[in-house]
Amino acid sequence: MTAPNPHTFHIPVMGLGYTIDTPLKVARFGISSVVSIIEDELLERMREFHCKRAGLAYVPIPIGDPDHRALRVTAYLNLLHLLVQRQAGPFKRRPSIPERTS
Repeated sequence: MTAPNPHTFHIPVMGLGYTIDTPLKVARFGISSVVSIIEDELLERMREFHCKRAGLAYVPIPIGDPDHRALRVTAYLNLLHLLVQRQAGPFKRRPSIPERTS
């Protein structure tokens, strides 16, 4: 038998601007989230922003490239994965807090 989940909150999906980088905001706390991948132009702008912020090389994927949308979505999700893994490292290394018994 598994213990009940102690968390009783959720992160609402509120639109592109609010969910495009939610994983980067909450992953450090061990919270899962979703991301909207509908608008590839926004994904590309956010990829540029987060690459520069993290000191990573950014190579644009122009609209003229064949299958540009799939390439942009994949590149953004790969970037999110990399940045979330970086954030999760310190969280995973922290000592766990023992459960209270009452």
